[in-house]
Amino acid sequence: MFDFLDSDDMERLSRAIDARCRGLKISPESIDGQMVASQLLSLFQSGVTDEAELASRPIALEIIQRHE
Repeated sequence: MFDFLDSDDMERLSRAIDARCRGLKISPESIDGQMVASQLLSLFQSGVTDEAELASRPIALEIIQRHE
């Protein structure tokens, strides 16, 4: 599916997604969790590959939740 990611990349991205979802109190398998994964994948593709940065950089879902 993600041919451009090696196993280390996938593990790092997966841990970052799980951490973000825990912080947002959502399930990674939920639609919101899929939105988190999509946003973090986009960041990864744009060159943000550091796990800590992926787990902490602001994403659209957080901005929406702050205004609800």
